[in-house]
Amino acid sequence: MNEDLLALLNKAYFFLKFRPRTEREIRDYLYKKIARTHWSRDDAEKVIQELKEERLIDDKKFVDLFIRDRTVLKPKGKKILIKELKQKGIVDELIEKYFSENDIDEEFLASKILEKRWPRFKSLDSRKRFEKSARFLMSRGFNYDLIKKIIRQLEEKKL
Repeated sequence: MNEDLLALLNKAYFFLKFRPRTEREIRDYLYKKIARTHWSRDDAEKVIQELKEERLIDDKKFVDLFIRDRTVLKPKGKKILIKELKQKGIVDELIEKYFSENDIDEEFLASKILEKRWPRFKSLDSRKRFEKSARFLMSRGFNYDLIKKIIRQLEEKKL
């Protein structure tokens, strides 16, 4: 590998240092870098191919890690997860394949995150509590029927 490609590869390694990236994220990053230099898109594609061979870019693995992180660290509904994955350049087939092979317990996730937030809403009257809880869960991508069910369960528990 010549010195030019090595310099571009080092930029890609630096970009990958902070978190896993999708192929499109790397491509966009490299294209932005080459716009101000003498490198070409062919050089960027060679670097991407090298990163794939080194298994540093793997969109399928990225989907697994991304969803696992999101369900543990910052739980969100399936709808938002799909939107975020598409924004990162993941193709529909990979997203559909993941969700056909893995089930996400949205009810558990919604319940878990609302239970943490519930003490803030406890002192409100029931209508306001419902509105704030529903808005919070909707912003996290959960559907309305599930939201009503979760709120009703928390109301019954008298937490």
